[in-house]
Amino acid sequence: MATCFWEDIYQAVEDGGRIEGILEPSRAVILFDTKAGDRYDLYVQTEKAWANHVSTDVNAILSAFRLSRIGRKRLTLHIYGERLVDEERIESMTFPIPPRVTLSRSICSPTMEDDRFRMLAVAMDRKKKAELKKRFSFGKPQVVYGLMFITFLVMWLAESVGSTLDPNTLIAFGAKVNPLIDEGEWWRLITPMFLHIGWFHFAINMFALWSLGPLVERMYGSIRFFIIYVVGGILATTASYAFSESISAGASGALFGLVGALLYFGLRDRSLFMKTLGPPLFIMLGLNVGLAFVLGASLDHFAHAGGLLGGFVVSGVVGLPDEKNRKQRILFSVLATVLFGLLYGYGSW
Repeated sequence: MATCFWEDIYQAVEDGGRIEGILEPSRAVILFDTKAGDRYDLYVQTEKAWANHVSTDVNAILSAFRLSRIGRKRLTLHIYGERLVDEERIESMTFPIPPRVTLSRSICSPTMEDDRFRMLAVAMDRKKKAELKKRFSFGKPQVVYGLMFITFLVMWLAESVGSTLDPNTLIAFGAKVNPLIDEGEWWRLITPMFLHIGWFHFAINMFALWSLGPLVERMYGSIRFFIIYVVGGILATTASYAFSESISAGASGALFGLVGALLYFGLRDRSLFMKTLGPPLFIMLGLNVGLAFVLGASLDHFAHAGGLLGGFVVSGVVGLPDEKNRKQRILFSVLATVLFGLLYGYGSW
C-alpha cells in the first residue's frame, strides 16, 4: 500500500527535514531539507476534483507560506489526494514564485494512521529543534566582546603614542618582527593579534569578529572559544614567522582560527554545517577579500593559512562541549604540538 500525507512527512523529518509551518487543518506542511541546505518540500493534501481547483489551492498555500521569500532555493511540491477528473493536466501546473518547482504526485486517501504519523512527525521535529537549540547554547557571547575591548584598548593606546601606520609604533606595541623573536622576544607570537595597522584594518577585523565570534562562542562555550582564538592566533603568527620576513600585526589569523573551528564542527555534524556556515563566515571571507584589495601585498596570507589550520587542530584538542573522545583529543594535541614545533623550528632555522 502506498504511503500518504503524514506518513511521508514523518519519513522526511526522520531523514533530516525541519517543519517550518503547518497550515491547518493539516492540509499543507512546509519542510526545509537540512541535509541539502538549499531545498524546501511543500506537502499539500487536497480534496478537489479538477486540476484548476488544485492549482488555485496550491497558489493560495504558496502565498500563505510566503514562499517568495525562499529566493533561489529549490522547491519540491508534493500533492496528495484522489485521482482528478483531468489528472493529466496536473503536470502542466505553473506557479508564480521565484524557486524552481519540482512536482510530485501521490494518489491516495487519508487513512486512520494519519493522526498517529502526525503526532510522531511533530514530536520528532520538536526533539530535533530542541537539540539544535542546545547546540548553540553552550556559551554566551561574552569573551568575544572582551577580546574586542582589549583590542580596541591596545589600538587606542598605540594611536595615542604614535601612528599604527608607523613601523616604529607597531614594533613598540608588539608586532611580529622576526629578528626580535629570534633574540628571545617570544611574546611577539601572541601580541600581534591584538594590534592593527591603522583604524581601517582594526575596523574590518573587529566587524568580522563581531559577526563570527558569537556564533563560535555559543557552539563551543566561552573557555573553548578563548583557547581556539588565542592558540589559533599564536599558530597564525608562528606561520607568518616561519614563511614571511615582513612586520605583521592583526587579528585576521585568529579570526581564521574561528573559521577552522567551524570547519571542524562541519566534520562532526555535517547536517548542520551549511546552516552554521551561513552569513557570518561569508562575511568574514568577503571582508578578507576586500582587505586584500586595500592592503595588497602587505596582507599576510601565511598567517591566515596558519590560523585556519591552527583553529581546526585546536578545535580537535578542546573538542565540542558534548564530545567525549579522549583518544581524539590526545591525537589532536600531538598534531598541534608538532605543528607549532615545525613552524617555529623552520622560522628560527
